Amino acid sequence: MKTLIVTKLKRILFALVILLFVSCETDIPETDITAPTFTFNISGDGFNRTFNQDDDFSRLQLNLRTDTEYDFIYSGADSGGVERISWQYPHDYIEFSTDIPAPWQNTAATFLSSIIFWDGDETNPTTGNILAGKLVTNGESVSIAFSFLVKDFGGLDGVSNTTEKTLNIYIDEQNTEVIGL
Repeated sequence: MKTLIVTKLKRILFALVILLFVSCETDIPETDITAPTFTFNISGDGFNRTFNQDDDFSRLQLNLRTDTEYDFIYSGADSGGVERISWQYPHDYIEFSTDIPAPWQNTAATFLSSIIFWDGDETNPTTGNILAGKLVTNGESVSIAFSFLVKDFGGLDGVSNTTEKTLNIYIDEQNTEVIGL
C-alpha cells in the first residue's frame, strides 16, 4: 500500500513539474530552428515508462494487456511557443476512462482513429501543454499505433518545426512491456 501511495505521489509531482515548465508564456523568436519536444508516460499493470522524441520508435513495440487500465501523461513543448500538440489513436481499441479536459479536444480523425489535440494561441504563445488521464485497452491480438505530433509556430518568419513519432502497440493477454524489434 505504501508503495502505491509513493508511486501516485511521484506521478503527481512529475505532472506538476512538467506543467510548470510546459505552460509558461513565451515570445515567438524571429527565427526558430529548434524542433519541439514531447514526452509520453504510460504506467499500470506493474509497468512504467516514459517515451520521448529521442527514442528510436522504429525499433520499439509497447505490449499492453487486454482490458487493462493505464495512467498516461502526454506533454509537448517548445521554447518559442507551441502551435499544436496531438495524439492519434485507434478508437476501437483505446478508450479513455477519464474525461479529456478543455482546452484539449478529442475528435474523430478517420473512421478508424480519433485524435486528441491542443492548439496554442499565436497572440498569447505558451511553451506547451500537458494532458494526464487514464486509458483502457480493448481487443485481443491486435497491432495498433499511437501517433504523436508537436508543431511550433516556427518563429516570426513562419517556418514551422514539427516533431512526429509513431509508437507500435500490441494488445493481447501478455505482460505489459517494451520489446525491441
